[in-house]
Amino acid sequence: MAAIDDCDWSLSNPGPDELIVWLEPWAEELVIPARSNVALKAVGGSETQALSDIEWASDHIVVWANATTVEAFVDGVLQDTTSAVVPIPAGLSKEILTALFADQPSARLGGAANSEIAPTPWWKRLRTKFRLG
Repeated sequence: MAAIDDCDWSLSNPGPDELIVWLEPWAEELVIPARSNVALKAVGGSETQALSDIEWASDHIVVWANATTVEAFVDGVLQDTTSAVVPIPAGLSKEILTALFADQPSARLGGAANSEIAPTPWWKRLRTKFRLG
C-alpha cells in the first residue's frame, strides 16, 4: 500500500460513476471506481515536472508523464500497469505524439481531436461542480 503523500499526483472520484484516467505516453487506461482514489508516482526522469500536463474532459482525464516510468495506485493498491515497467523512450514527448497523431483523432482517447481535449481551469471545474453559475 502506498501513502498518497508519497505520490506525485492523486485524485478522488466522488462518484457516482467510474472515472477514466488515461496515462500518456503509454496510452494506458485506468478505470477508477466511484468513491475511490487514484495516485501516480513518477520513477526516474525529470524531478521537477514528472507529471507535466493534465487534460480534463467530461468523462476522462489525461495525465502526461515525463518520468521514465509511473506507478499507479487505486485505493493504495499498486496496479499491474505497463507504465510501471516499460520506460519512455528518450526524447518522446507530448509535442512529438501530438504531431504524429494530430490528423488521426481515432488514435486518441475516445476519438477526440487534440484540440477538443483542452485543459479546463480549476476555478471553472469548481464552479461547474458546485453549480455556482
